[in-house]
Amino acid sequence: MKNIINVYDENDNVIKTSEATEATIKFGAIRSLMKLLNVDDINDTGELLKTIYKAWEELTKILSKCFPDMTDEDWDNVKLNELVPVVVQILKDSFSEILTIPNDSKN
Repeated sequence: MKNIINVYDENDNVIKTSEATEATIKFGAIRSLMKLLNVDDINDTGELLKTIYKAWEELTKILSKCFPDMTDEDWDNVKLNELVPVVVQILKDSFSEILTIPNDSKN
C-alpha cells in the first residue's frame, strides 16, 4: 500500500502530493508514534486532536523521514483525516518488517 499525503491550498485544492519513501524508522520513533496514537487512552476526537497538537513537532519530524520532500509549511496544510491513517499504516508496515526478521530460538 502506498502512503500518500496531500497538501492543500486555502481553497481546498491539492497543490502537492507526496509519496512516502522506504525509510528505516528507528525504534524510538515507532515508540513515540505508538504513544501518540494510543487509541485505548483516547475516548473522543477532541482528545485525539489535543494529543496530536501536543506532539505535532515530533510527529512531523518523524514523518519527514518518510516524506522527505515535505516542508514545515506543507505539514500545516495536510488534512488530519488523511494524516492519521497514513501514520497508522506506517506503524503497521514497520511491524510487518520487524516480523520478517529471522528468529533463531537457539540463541
